[in-house]
Amino acid sequence: MSTEIKILLADDDPDFIEINRTILEAKGYDVEEAYTSSEAITKVRAGNYDLLILDLMMEEKDAGFTVAYAIREDERLKELPILMLTSAQEKTGFTFKLSKDQEWMKVDDFAAKPLRPAELVERVEKLLKKR
Repeated sequence: MSTEIKILLADDDPDFIEINRTILEAKGYDVEEAYTSSEAITKVRAGNYDLLILDLMMEEKDAGFTVAYAIREDERLKELPILMLTSAQEKTGFTFKLSKDQEWMKVDDFAAKPLRPAELVERVEKLLKKR
């Protein structure tokens, strides 16, 4: 894998970021992080990322949706693949079904945390191929 592939990992949990950064960097990806929704939006607008991995619940319970909507409304960024990860089901019991919820979620893929390393890499590679 080439280090030319840039991924932004946006999550308010430093441990989650560190673990997933390690997994993705081991596959050769260049990984940067954002710890808030505003930092994620700023970095996506300023950077040249190939993929955004985004937590749903950061400083607000719907912060990930705020980021996804901001990206989809920006003509330059609207094609950026977004993988949303969340522990919302564990915390609230609410489950999302990507096929029916995808339009309003504004993301390309959705998964519950934690993901096994192989599943994370598989989802990342699938989204990068679509780009």
